[in-house]
Amino acid sequence: MNRQAKIEEVKRIGEDLKKSEASFIFDYQGLKVVELTEFRKMLRGVEARFHVVKNSLAHRAIEKIGLEGLNQFFSEGTGIIFVGKDPLASARIVKEFILDHPNLAIKGGILGRNILKSDEVRRLGEMPSREVLLSQLLGGIQSPLRKLLGILNSPLSNLMGLLKAILSKKKSNDSPQSLQKEDD
Repeated sequence: MNRQAKIEEVKRIGEDLKKSEASFIFDYQGLKVVELTEFRKMLRGVEARFHVVKNSLAHRAIEKIGLEGLNQFFSEGTGIIFVGKDPLASARIVKEFILDHPNLAIKGGILGRNILKSDEVRRLGEMPSREVLLSQLLGGIQSPLRKLLGILNSPLSNLMGLLKAILSKKKSNDSPQSLQKEDD
């Protein structure tokens, strides 16, 4: 790789790290080309991509964008997943792929500006999908509101029940039979 190509690669790695919602760093050594191709296809389905990087170039890119904490993950054969939209979906794919391909080892990652250790990346893969999390949040918000409506409706229901009872008693007292009894 000539000097200009290295400069372009450093720039591209830095830009990809800044643009990505999350990035996960791996040791991919021991994986076959066919397995890496399969992994890349799976990631494309969730708008993420896997890129093999040269560690020295990655170190330079990280220093330029101010994420020096990531340098600890760049040794030996290193690949980075650049996540486009949904970090959880990408992390789930990683989790599933590692089950069948233990040669792929998580080194760490970054989510937003937070540096993640390998176990934190694994935990991301275990989290429910965005849709499930949103529905759980909505259910959590609705539950107290339903209880509040029930509490607010209770006095009204009791008042309505009392008024109906009074009305029915009054009707029964005003009925023709009750008038006859009063005449006797």
